Parts: sequence; C-alpha cells; structure tokens
Amino acid sequence: MKRLRWIGCLVLGLLVWSGPVSAETQSEHVEWGPWSFDWEVRDNTGLALRNVKYADELILAKASMPVVRVKYVKEMIWWNPFTWFGSRAENGRCGPFQDRLRWQDLVPMVNCGDQKVCMETATQNNVKWLELGIYARIGEYHLYQAWHLSDDGELRPVLHSRGLSCNTNHDHHPYWRFDFDLNGNGMDQVFVREEGGSNRGWGPGWRKYTNERNDIKIPALKKTWLVRDQLNGHGVWIFPGSGYVPLKDDGERDTFADIDVAIRRANASEDVPWSFGARGQLGYDEDNQSVQEQDIVFWYVAHLPHMAALGPTKWLTLGPILRVQR
Repeated sequence: MKRLRWIGCLVLGLLVWSGPVSAETQSEHVEWGPWSFDWEVRDNTGLALRNVKYADELILAKASMPVVRVKYVKEMIWWNPFTWFGSRAENGRCGPFQDRLRWQDLVPMVNCGDQKVCMETATQNNVKWLELGIYARIGEYHLYQAWHLSDDGELRPVLHSRGLSCNTNHDHHPYWRFDFDLNGNGMDQVFVREEGGSNRGWGPGWRKYTNERNDIKIPALKKTWLVRDQLNGHGVWIFPGSGYVPLKDDGERDTFADIDVAIRRANASEDVPWSFGARGQLGYDEDNQSVQEQDIVFWYVAHLPHMAALGPTKWLTLGPILRVQR
C-alpha cells in the first residue's frame, strides 16, 4: 500500500484544521462522506470509534487501542538487585510499560486551535481522506494516535511514537481492538487466506476460524484476514500494514508480545481497560468459545522497533489497513 504522505501532519505541524471541534468534549458524532461514527476518549482506551457505519451499513460496534506495551532491552526487575543501581540514563534499564491513553494525557494541538481531538481532510490520488487524531504525552513519550478514513472504504488505524525513557533499544506494541458487528445481526464469520494454501472447502488458501485463537503473520504466505456477515457476504478485510518510512512493515513479534492477531467472541465483560499489566499477554480465550456466526472481536498487534540511535525526536509510525468489502 502506498504511504499517505500527509499522515500525521497534525502533529508535525504541516496542516491546520479549518473547522472547530468543541473544546474539552470527550465524545462527538461525525458524518463525513459515506462514513458515520461517534468518537470518544474514555476508559483509558485512547481515541475510540463507536457505531461505525459505511454507506449506511454497520461494520463496527467499537474500534479502540486499549494499550501500547513497551519492552526495553534492559529492564528494571524488582527481584534482581543488579538492575536497581545507577540512573536510567547510565544503565539504560527501565520498563516494561503499559501506556494507556487517557483524556488527562492529551495535549492541546496548537496547529488545531488548541483542541485535544483534531480533524483534517485531504485528497490523495483523487481519493478523499479524513484524519481524526489525538496527541498524548506519557512520561518521555510523545504519542499521536489517529484514524484515517477514505471515501472509497478504507480505515487505517495509526500510531506515531517518539521519545526515550531510557537510552537503549526497545519495542512498542500497540494493541488495536476491533469489535465487529456487521449489519448488527450477530452472524459474523472470520477467515484467513494464505497464498498457495490448499482448498479446505472455502477455496484455495482459505481457512475459517471455528473457535477463539491467536495467530501470527507469516510473510511468505502473505496472510490476510476477512471478517464478513454470513447473511449478505459483506465484510471487512484486515491487511498487515506496509509500514511508514523508515519502517517497512508492522514489525515482528517477540517473546514479550508473541501474537499478531487474536480472534475472540464478543463479550461485554471484556470491553474494559487493559487488565493484563505491562508483562501480561492478551487473554479472554480461556474457555475457547466458538466464533462461528457470532459477534466477533478481532485484535491486531503491531511491533514498532525503536533504536536508541535514532534519538528522542524521530517519529516512527505503523498500523494495519482495514478495507470494506461490498
């Protein structure tokens, strides 16, 4: 996918929003082109979208980013005294962290009328785009979380990050949560397609998920995912991000964050702030519930490597691509 050249310009100060967003509001309804949705900032889940419709058809009950887990090469470990001594700047030991964006973390954007939630429109290659974003400060980190929506049916969640808590290499792992509710009928299906795969009844390379599970990207197989409504076949593709310079993709999992994708059955009790801590992996699959023709929650985890040599001012950006299918 081609990089959106204007992506994140609100933070970089290149674009100015020409229309106001109500000061200090924490939720608002938006109608733009074929899109209709409500945005909100609450419950430590960053800038979330609710009741997302495209061309008057419901696709998402909620889309959010509950946490960004951060793992440094060197850690401060409570049970290991050898990690305690010396300043963080000297020994490079800190973390891990669980960054959760809250309203009180947001910084008014001077190039957006000092608003905390900012919108901008642009046109690229004859396609109109809407950008909705927030800028947060957590310790030494600068985080810009945004949603990009195109009038031809793409939705791109994006995280920009810069800053160093310690002068050592580390990885940021944003967790996006997509609560699908296609047509609102509770008949969602989830598929994965693997290039060159066998025919398991759905066509070459297609496989249907039957129960809750975690999955990983395999670049050689060019894996992509599809969540669709069983009744009319409409759905949403999920593609791994192709990266924004200097990154080339959405990164590689590691032992700290060892999944790329997770499929869960929607449960209201699980629509809560991140509850697994800085070191905890994503749960909610203990009972291995069926996900066939059910309300589906699709988690996407990216892995942003931050080399300390890049310094604290270099913005790094990534995120997946969602595309509406009709």
